Amino acid sequence: MSTEQLQFFAENGYVIVPGALTAAEVHTVNDVIDHDLKTRPTLWLGDPNAKYQARNILLANSELDFTMRPPSLLSLMEAIMGPDICADEYTIMIRSANPDGPTECDWHRDSCGGEPHPPYYTRYLSIVFYLTDVDNTTHTFSILPSSAQMVDPLPKDECDMSTALHLTGTAGTAILFNAYSVHAGNVRITNSERRTIHLYCGRTTDQHISDYTIFPPRLWEGKDVATRKFYSRRNEISRVLATHFPS
Repeated sequence: MSTEQLQFFAENGYVIVPGALTAAEVHTVNDVIDHDLKTRPTLWLGDPNAKYQARNILLANSELDFTMRPPSLLSLMEAIMGPDICADEYTIMIRSANPDGPTECDWHRDSCGGEPHPPYYTRYLSIVFYLTDVDNTTHTFSILPSSAQMVDPLPKDECDMSTALHLTGTAGTAILFNAYSVHAGNVRITNSERRTIHLYCGRTTDQHISDYTIFPPRLWEGKDVATRKFYSRRNEISRVLATHFPS
């Protein structure tokens, strides 16, 4: 983490971190995805010809555990969210090649605002990892800078979308952003598939953002105090699993 990264996030509501995953780590994650697609295709939701995702891929793939609490980003995550940062959601998404269209850029926000003004105006922090190279010929993650970095953000329809950015980067790049920022998956006409990890973090003092992800108990059992705290505010589905199906 650098003070420049933190200052950029404070002003813009996002920051790009190249090389957050090594080439070897990207290779490992993509191998796990390929195996999961082959052996558990019914656990992937959506349309394989457009967009599909796995919300509970952590259950059977411990090789991915480090990407939910990534060591390379942890100091920056904690600087933004404070000592009460905790896990909220984890998804792997694939946007398929789209050689014939149509194009789409569905601008939205992923959460409500803060209480009343959380640090960096960030109630929930989202992180996107690029698992494939992303450039101006592929689908991108796109964001409207500074669209949540104020006391009273403008409604989406009143924002100046001319300042929106389509973010590029090589495989292993991470994008940390305020989940209340206006953002989108920018779907282009392309022959390239785009793979991403999407994770969300909140605070132990707040409510969880969703009940999508089942976090398996191995993530915190027998771990250090900081790791146990990171997984301590579990969503309802994870609490049911831990209570009724202990490891």
